[in-house]
Order: sequence, then C-alpha cells, then structure tokens
Amino acid sequence: MNPETASDDEFLAAVESARWPGERFGHREHVRLAWLYLRRHGPEAGYERIRGTIQRYAAALGAPGKYHETVTRAWSAHVYQALRETPELEPFSVFQEAHAGLRDSKLLSRHYRAETLEAEGARREWVAPDVSPLPAFP
Repeated sequence: MNPETASDDEFLAAVESARWPGERFGHREHVRLAWLYLRRHGPEAGYERIRGTIQRYAAALGAPGKYHETVTRAWSAHVYQALRETPELEPFSVFQEAHAGLRDSKLLSRHYRAETLEAEGARREWVAPDVSPLPAFP
C-alpha cells in the first residue's frame, strides 16, 4: 500500500489491522491518524480511538513500550486546534499544508523540557506541560 495514495479509509483500516508497514508510520502518519479520528469522532471519542489504535498497533509490531501517553495527548491538542480553525479542509494533504507547524516533529519542545518527555512517567500517564501551555483540549 502506497502511503501517498492510500485513501483515508484504506489508511485507517491498514493501521487498525496492523497491516500498515511500521517503517512507514512516522510523524506524518501519526498526525493523519489524529486528524481522521478527531474529525470523525470529536475530541473525547476521537482521542480514545487515537490512544487505543496506537497502543494496539505498537503491540502488534512488537513494540508496546513505544506508546507515549503525554506525547499522544499533546499532539492531539495541536491537531484539534488546527481542526477547529479549518474544519472544512480536506484531504489531509491540504489540511497539513495549511498547518505547516504540524509537520514539525519538534513542536512539543515549545511546551515540554526534554527530560520531562523522556521520563517513564510521562510515557505511561499524562503530564502537564512544564514550559508553556498547550492548546485547549478536552
């Protein structure tokens, strides 16, 4: 499956079934997953789907320890803010182009010290920002 041409439904089905290649599930795909779930299900249910899907996907690929609760929630807050600003933008490539900041995988350094995100506690449970506030997220 080509990451550039996969439809949203194909992408979701492949990730949800762990058929999406692990080496092709990078930052862009994490943001795309969040965008799809938050658009389709709203912030609360969307976030639960993001969490569950990433956890199951990582486990299926043999890397359950890769899931990071604080990073997942913080990125979801940024994606949700962008989605509220431009709810009509689609497909994902157009949304991403309009919100270039979401392409910056280092964006969370504006909100967290590196040692905070590297702590095991932040991986397991939500830790509030210690540099600057995140966008509002339910």
